[in-house]
Amino acid sequence: MITRQEDTIAAISTPPGEGGIAIVRMSGNKAVSIARKIFSSREPLGSLKGKRAYHGWIVDNGARIDEVVVTFFLAPDSYTGEDVVEISCHGGYFVTRRILELIVKRGARIADPGEFTKRRFINGKIDLSQAEATADIINAKTEAAHRAAVSQLSGELYRRVKKMCDDLINICSLLELELDFCEEEIEFEPHSKQLERILSIENEMKDLLSSYERGRICRDGVKMAIIGRTNVGKSSLLNAIVEKERAIVTDVPGTTRDTLDEILDIEGVLFRVTDTAGIRETDDPVEREGVERSIKAFEEADVVLAVFDGSEPLKPEDRFIIDLLVSKKKRTFLIINKIDLKLKIEESELRRTDYNMEIVRVSALKKTGIDKLIKKIRRNLFFQEGGVDEEVLLTNVRHRESILKAISHIKTARETIEKGLSQEFVVLDLRGALDSLGEITGKTTTDDILNRIFSEFCIGK
Repeated sequence: MITRQEDTIAAISTPPGEGGIAIVRMSGNKAVSIARKIFSSREPLGSLKGKRAYHGWIVDNGARIDEVVVTFFLAPDSYTGEDVVEISCHGGYFVTRRILELIVKRGARIADPGEFTKRRFINGKIDLSQAEATADIINAKTEAAHRAAVSQLSGELYRRVKKMCDDLINICSLLELELDFCEEEIEFEPHSKQLERILSIENEMKDLLSSYERGRICRDGVKMAIIGRTNVGKSSLLNAIVEKERAIVTDVPGTTRDTLDEILDIEGVLFRVTDTAGIRETDDPVEREGVERSIKAFEEADVVLAVFDGSEPLKPEDRFIIDLLVSKKKRTFLIINKIDLKLKIEESELRRTDYNMEIVRVSALKKTGIDKLIKKIRRNLFFQEGGVDEEVLLTNVRHRESILKAISHIKTARETIEKGLSQEFVVLDLRGALDSLGEITGKTTTDDILNRIFSEFCIGK
């Protein structure tokens, strides 16, 4: 009986629509034989060579369908580790569907989402973290997201996790040896040394875990909310940051009655900027709904730009916003706007000793201080000026949860040694840490998790 894993799969690997070139891909034991049946070339395919392209025609019962270039990748030297055939045809809905239908008619089936990469993982060509990085590269919208994904695809995360696993295995082996020969007069590693080595691994895990916030920002971007009372220049600030007239700007309080979102790339990092309605008491039901949405955008934001009108003294609404910021302990920049006018605001009233927030002076109208503000935001998000730092980053919440579980097991193992309990319990916890780390690389991952991960891939990848 042939299982789904033994099927030959096929899919269109390029986006739908008209284009110069499209690629139809096959993988599996029948890929080459199916290609021979539908591909006609002047060059004989008897002595087929892998990693080589052949020019010819796709035909159906002698009728020409399209002029193509077919590239053969023979197992195990292919993307999936199986025989892979890629047909480069003319782009277009009809011709690509026609070729795919012809392939299915000859014995293949349509691939599931991400099935090519799943087979690559199953056949040992990559680990699970590298498979996930493949999807991240496809979905990357900025330099930061791309570089983080490339680092993971190249195996940097795998190598770091593998080192931790190797160290844990080494400790487990010594502990199990001690259990086997506990009655012999053999000198074993003292408990203090065991604790030292286990603590070192725990610190490595914590160091990797600490990179998650930066990694998440690289992968998913920064949620940034612009808040303030009405008519302080929030919309003008949004327009200055995105460098276009995105928001309506008037002198009438309450012009912005809903949140307004804009996506932009600031030196390689994706920012999702939300301009919010002015926060104030109002009897207008529409504006009140806008204020409630402003509060929600503030609560969900990674970074908050709290805007104050520098040409006026603080008002009760301003003080309410400051209290809100302090209570939530958000990463915040206090923006004194309208510095092109005579300043009447007192900076000392903005500063709170229990929660220090950086103050930046700008003129959104004149675009003064905007570059300085952006640099401060990047620096506050732990990025150096001029680009994204080179280091291994955790970018995936699944990886973060696995590291947290591993740290929990490690802590329990340390406590067990400190209490002088049996080494069996120590080994059990260290093995638990190993299993948790194995979830990152796919060594101990369940089929349900694998299916969920690859179902988020596009078909044809």
